[in-house]
Formats: sequence, C-alpha cells, structure tokens
Amino acid sequence: MPLLDHFRRQNHLASIAHELAKNQKEISVSEFFEKNKQILGFDSLTRALITSVKETVDNSLDACEDAGMLPELMVKVEKSNNTEYIITVEDNGPGIVKKEVANVFGRLLYGSRFHTRAQRRGQQGIGVSAVVMYGQITTGKAAKVRSKISDEDTAYECELILDTKKNRPDIIREDRIIWDREHGTSIEVNIKGKYIGGKQSIFEYLKGVAIVNPHVKITFIPPEGTPIVFERA
Repeated sequence: MPLLDHFRRQNHLASIAHELAKNQKEISVSEFFEKNKQILGFDSLTRALITSVKETVDNSLDACEDAGMLPELMVKVEKSNNTEYIITVEDNGPGIVKKEVANVFGRLLYGSRFHTRAQRRGQQGIGVSAVVMYGQITTGKAAKVRSKISDEDTAYECELILDTKKNRPDIIREDRIIWDREHGTSIEVNIKGKYIGGKQSIFEYLKGVAIVNPHVKITFIPPEGTPIVFERA
C-alpha cells in the first residue's frame, strides 16, 4: 500500500473512532462493521484471513514493546473446514489483569490504562476486537483468550463474544488454568477465510514483520503443520 494511501486510511479510521467516541449513545457495532468492512480489511475471504492475523500480531507486538520486552510470538493457522480457519496468536508480553481481559478483546474502541492495547500499528483501537467480531459474525463461535501476569500462579481463560447492540463483551465461560508460561497472552479465533500463498500470503506478511522488526522472534505454524521460525537478527 502506498504511503499516502496508508496515511489516508489511518486518518479515516481515526475520524471514525473520534466520531463514535463523541456520540455517547449506544451503537450497533455490527452495523458499524458492515458499513466499514472494506476500510477495516474484511471485504474478502482472502483479505479477512490476513487482516485477522495482522491485527492480532500487531496487538501482541505493541503489548510486548510497551512493557519493554523482546517480543516472542507464536502464530498458528489451522483449517477447520473448507471455509473456516482457527487463528491462534500467543505472545510473551506482560499479560492482562483479569478484569480488563473481556473489555480489551470484546469491546470496540476500548483503551485501557492498565494495558495499552490501543494498537499503534493497528486500527486505532478497532483492530483486535474487530477480529473477534468478524469471527463471531461469520462462524457463530466465541473467541478464546488466555492471559497470565507474572505474580499469579495460574492463567485466566475465558470464551467471549461481543454484544453487538451495546458494544460490550459477553463472557460465555471463564476459568483459572495452569499454563506453562510466566506471563503472556493468547487469543484463538475461528473465522471464515481463504488461505493463499504468494506475495499476499500470511507467510510473506510475517516475513516482512520480522525484517522490519529484527528484535522479534516469530514461530509460524501454517495449515500444512510444519513450523517456520523467523529468528531475531
């Protein structure tokens, strides 16, 4: 995408965000999503899959960097059926406190002073929750989020959806579980998409992320199942 077009897109998204923030009335986020599907990056199955990976990866990178940590990400794309995929992105960031998890991932345009998930790289705070909503709309399935902070022995895990009328998270299930990480966050989303190779592929996107961010380590597990590791430079 040309630099000028990129800035225009970001400015447009910012204006959308400010307009929604200005209007304190309840909005239908599903209606908002439908009207802005193209600008958000979900207007085709191929683009939707790549956008979903990009937004969750951007979210994790920002979380790690805000905490001054060297990012280490695992990105997994599994084929569920002919048109559905399961995307999992796991990071070694600081984690999110329990009371903030649902809002961070299940509320459009949510910013938190406890954990900066407003995505400097992403969609002005729209990104990761838009992925959760896209998955919910296209597959009817909840997203699964797991997070652990360093001073806790167990991780908090929940399955959630968005209340698209009130722009609020709706927790379907929650639990405390043993997780072999000191700290970090994982999100798993079922989405409708199309996986492709070539220049517009997830592999090429992650390769580009690794080149631009040489301090990042990314392990990519594609649908074929053989892990690809982009080591730190």
